[in-house]
Amino acid sequence: MTHKRLAFLTYLKSTAHTREYLSYCYRHKGEDQAKLLAYQNAERFSYGLQFGEEFLLAAKETPFTVKPLLYYYSLTHYLKSCIVTVDPDYPATSKVLAHGLSTRKRKKQHYRFLEDEIRIQPHGLFPYAAQSLFQITTFPNKVSMDQLLQPLGFMRPIYSFKEKLNTPSPLFPELVAAFAVLYNLSMLVRYEGEWWGEMVQLRDREDFVFIHHFLDSMPEQVYDLTSSWLKNQSPF
Repeated sequence: MTHKRLAFLTYLKSTAHTREYLSYCYRHKGEDQAKLLAYQNAERFSYGLQFGEEFLLAAKETPFTVKPLLYYYSLTHYLKSCIVTVDPDYPATSKVLAHGLSTRKRKKQHYRFLEDEIRIQPHGLFPYAAQSLFQITTFPNKVSMDQLLQPLGFMRPIYSFKEKLNTPSPLFPELVAAFAVLYNLSMLVRYEGEWWGEMVQLRDREDFVFIHHFLDSMPEQVYDLTSSWLKNQSPF
């Protein structure tokens, strides 16, 4: 992560800077009441960044077994702040507050994480973030963890040891792809404690190294992906 991107998140910790930033975003969208909307949303935007950072810092210090939950909550708050920059009325309905993703809670025998699939729901945070932040309007019905992980730039070093394959085209931008993976990992922590605990303790499954590398990358990637998107919306 570049120091400039981290500095931008620090810059936005000031409410005055937040209002200036949001006002620019709303003017750029053609909002007539850009200054008023920026004033109304400044604290909500700032708290999202604050909670995102606090969950991220807590995750760095917590045991590996519970990191996915805290990273998931961290990125959830960051995503919501990003959405506020393009949708001053967010959340307009309760439908957009759901996860927007689902997964089989009872895993099959001989379960493998890389082969596991999540289903994309018509409403919720994931599809709304993909649409509002990246203008994605069509989604596959389901997607595997391998399809999400393998195209991620920060996952390529670990995949290079697995197989010599051409890197597939990404299905989603890295910011929302990482969110989807964290969602599934958080579900494993919550509902598949036996599988998750054995994987962490025994380290005898191939999944372990890919999950470990992904989670080890999260402190830098959550900051980097979020700040990069926010910076791209600004004139600074």
